[in-house]
Amino acid sequence: MSRGETSSADIKDKIRTRYRGLNPDRVKVIPAKSQEDFFKSHGEKRVAVYVRVSTDDAQQTSSFELQKNYYADMVERHENWRLVDIYADEGISGTSLKNRKQFLRMMEDCKAGKIDLIVTKSVSRFARNIEDFHRCLRELASLRPPVNVFFETEGIYSLDDNNELVLSFLSSVAQHESHTKSNSMNRSIDMRFQSGIYLTPSLLGYDRDEDGNLVINEEEAKTVRLSFLMYLNGCTCQQIAEKLTTLKRMSKKGIVQWSSNSVLGILQNERHCGSILARKTWTPNYLFTFNYIFPNRSFSLR
Repeated sequence: MSRGETSSADIKDKIRTRYRGLNPDRVKVIPAKSQEDFFKSHGEKRVAVYVRVSTDDAQQTSSFELQKNYYADMVERHENWRLVDIYADEGISGTSLKNRKQFLRMMEDCKAGKIDLIVTKSVSRFARNIEDFHRCLRELASLRPPVNVFFETEGIYSLDDNNELVLSFLSSVAQHESHTKSNSMNRSIDMRFQSGIYLTPSLLGYDRDEDGNLVINEEEAKTVRLSFLMYLNGCTCQQIAEKLTTLKRMSKKGIVQWSSNSVLGILQNERHCGSILARKTWTPNYLFTFNYIFPNRSFSLR
């Protein structure tokens, strides 16, 4: 047996002897701090509530208000919780953070150290985009002190390491649901267009009768006619906007403060000329909110 082999065997034998000779009484175990249960904790917690509905449809308003009231009551029932604010995005999709102003405001307040815990209904309410979901959770966890997120429907906390795999799965499901709904909506619109049924949003100067047909609203029509008349006489959009504001003419949403862009929207809307131009824009990816002008796929009905 060579010298190198003998030395290796001796080393292994010493290691075995050392591990057999361990004395548990000589080892002092310092237990780790148990993870805090935010529902049972006696310390004061600054709590934020985040609610969201994806459309501004009137039927969603009740859900929106019920969510806010329910979670405000939840926070009040916990004596050690103090409500910081209710951050509510109405009529905003969860697939992108771009237009979710209240969500972004909440994240800034977390970075400013104003919030300890975020309470929301579910993973899908928090975000429907896997990338945004995990990035926000990691950002909140990296703060000092870290900010926890409680998802009520799933009954889980974001700071619990045991929930990481579950949260990844649930966020994937939420994003897939958005993809499925997007495809379903596109198919529905295509079938409507093929049948000559076009979607017409609320239009200044018109109301709908019981059959859904457009009928002229004479009071609103005055604003439309005045806008076109002034434009044909050489007025700019800004001048028209100033005139409408002075006359306190109301928009379809009841706003009396006009801008050049809102006037331009009236002048460029082909529906005021009796035509419908569909497919004016195209969304290349359901996860993003920006649109591309895509005139080659437009349809016209007169």
